[in-house]
Parts: sequence; structure tokens; C-alpha cells
Amino acid sequence: MRKRNLVLSIIMLLCIAFYPNVANAASGAVFGSSVTISDAMDQQNTTLNGNTVRIANNGTNTRVYLGVQVTSGTVTEYNVTLKLGNSNFTFDRGTRSSGWTGTITQDENDPTIVHVNLSNSSGVSTGLHQVATIMLNVNSSAQSNETCSISLSQDNTPTTPENPTCTIENGKYYDDNGNEVTKEEYERICLNPENPQTGSFLPYAVIIGGIVVAVGLYMFTKKNKIYHI
Repeated sequence: MRKRNLVLSIIMLLCIAFYPNVANAASGAVFGSSVTISDAMDQQNTTLNGNTVRIANNGTNTRVYLGVQVTSGTVTEYNVTLKLGNSNFTFDRGTRSSGWTGTITQDENDPTIVHVNLSNSSGVSTGLHQVATIMLNVNSSAQSNETCSISLSQDNTPTTPENPTCTIENGKYYDDNGNEVTKEEYERICLNPENPQTGSFLPYAVIIGGIVVAVGLYMFTKKNKIYHI
């Protein structure tokens, strides 16, 4: 009985050791800020926790800072819509923070709406992170003490910690490890089941091999036990 339990334990350990890891989804919140973003900042200057943020009229230096608060995992995508609450304040241009790529565009019909669609191949983890800076035009008729409220809505922002595997998404090709690759590499890795470079094959081969060895050991000990009776 003890030998049988030992064999079963070996099988379980092999399955646990080589079972593919599944990453947990990231969690957090997107937000806007009236000041540059850092972990040490006063969150009262952000839209986090339902705070109201008003952007002061600073002429050509009027800005909104966009960020993400990550509480767990890693965020690689940032898709939001920024709405300006004063028609005297409109979108001028946007700049992306280091590591982020993508587009920042004014809505086709409303200059007070800005669409931000960015991605970060390395991702950002726990903390407050600045993602983009939005520069605003202020109408010359606006009062010097006039302010503009801001609001953000999230546009189906994926918060998974890694890229999809063996998938074509938005014209981009991803291999079995979630890395962006060329079309040729994608076809070689993902469309060829006999490809020896497919990383997911090895763990399963080890598991199967371990099970075969364990069953063989069990049968051998069982046979040996019968022989000695």
C-alpha cells in the first residue's frame, strides 16, 4: 500500500511541477490628474475614489495628465475616453509616456472628447503610473480663473498581464509565449503542430513520461510482491 501511495504521489508532483502557469488578470483603475503623476502624489488631485478634478486655465500650458493605478498584476493596455466639461477647453495634442505606444486623437465630432488607445509591451505593475499628457487649447474668450472639469470612461481596457498566445489581433501576430512576431514566425510556430520549438510541448512530454515511469514502477513492485508470496 505504501508503494502504491508513493507512486501516486510521484504522479501528482509531476503534474503540479509541469502544469502550465496561468497568469492572474490585473486589477486597478484609470484616472485623470491636474498634476504630474507619481506614487507620492496627493490622490485628491486625481479622479480616483470619485474625486472631482478641475483643470486651471494656464494658457498654452494647460494640461491633463492621464494615468493608471495598478493594484495587482500587470497592465499592458490603456483604452480610455477623456471628456472635457468646458467647451472653452479643447484638445490640442497628446504625448505618450515612456514605454507606451499607440494613438491619442480628438473625436471627429466633438473637440472636447479625446480617445486614447495605448499599449505597453513590458506593462506596468503595482502603483500609480503616468501614461500620457494631454495638452489643451483654451479659447481666448475664457476668463483667466476659468476651470474645466474632466471625466474618464474606460473603453474595454484589457488588463491581462500578457499578450494573447498563438493569435492574430489587430493585424499583429503573437507566438505561443505571447511575443509579437512576424507572420512567417507565427505560421511556423503556431500552425505547425510538429514544430520542435513549441514551448508547450516539453511540459506535457515530461508529464506523460513521468506517468509511464510511475506506472511501470507500480507494476514492477506489484509483480515482485506476487513472486515472493
